Amino acid sequence: MTPSTKDQLVRDILVLENSITSPRDDREICFTFHQVISKLLSNDGFTTMFNPSPDTSNFDFMCFKEDSRDRICISLQNSTENITEERVHERVSFAFNYPYDRLIMFAPVAFTYSCYRFVNSTDPLKVELLTLDDLKTWTSKIEIESELNTYEYEDIIKIVSKTFIEKIAEDPNFLLKIEWREFEKTIAELFEGLAFHVTLTPSSKDGGKDIILEIVKNGSPIKYIVEIKHWKSKQLVGQKSVKEFLKVICKEKRESGLFLSTYGFTSNAFEGLTELERKKIKFGDEQKIVTLCHTYLKVKSGIWTPLQDLQEVLYEQTF
Repeated sequence: MTPSTKDQLVRDILVLENSITSPRDDREICFTFHQVISKLLSNDGFTTMFNPSPDTSNFDFMCFKEDSRDRICISLQNSTENITEERVHERVSFAFNYPYDRLIMFAPVAFTYSCYRFVNSTDPLKVELLTLDDLKTWTSKIEIESELNTYEYEDIIKIVSKTFIEKIAEDPNFLLKIEWREFEKTIAELFEGLAFHVTLTPSSKDGGKDIILEIVKNGSPIKYIVEIKHWKSKQLVGQKSVKEFLKVICKEKRESGLFLSTYGFTSNAFEGLTELERKKIKFGDEQKIVTLCHTYLKVKSGIWTPLQDLQEVLYEQTF
């Protein structure tokens, strides 16, 4: 839906609202409503037309989609009073017997509570009861979706990840609301925003690593790997997971690795690690994640630029 079409839709709704509050001609309401609903449904690929035989089916409009059997009937209830359940029941019966897949009823004023209760039990026919406020809400949602559609998938992921980072910095408890894969993408955005070169590994194929980080130090590229455990059960990471991650670091001959666990580690998670192994792997918990979020936001706001020593950023507040 183009911006000009969106603007026209908003204007049409205002005209419809004026026609309802200051009625001059029933045909004006019918025509203006058709302008609105046809634009809204066209966003889903439907064509809306006046019913050429209203005396037969008693519906004002019918909608169809090319190369699809989906059919919608629309009934305009031009009344100054609330629409009752009996009227809705009658319209549903007609739609079901024709048959249509979906019935839309529009009432300028409102529907009674019993109407909404009734339509919840009308399967398999889908029934929608719309008022003027519903048309406005529908329009606003389409505008939001249209704006999102202008972004590439990667851009949308970045927008979502940045929002998560802001929420975590504001309240660490927000971590509980994030699913594990979304959390990995958020951590990837954190490091990318701090000037690391980031590779997010495909899910289920990471071989014990979730993110690969690369920096250039003294003219030479150095790679680190990051393992992330974000269990909503709040389970602590144990010795077995630590040992497995250490094997990956050594096998791939990385400089070192960072093991992030949202809810921390068990008391014996580090037992058996040699001094050399402890230098190969760093550990971070919720506090490390929150610190990264705050640092990211400072960089993005222009308060400071990314530090030259990215290794220092990586190891800060780890143990």
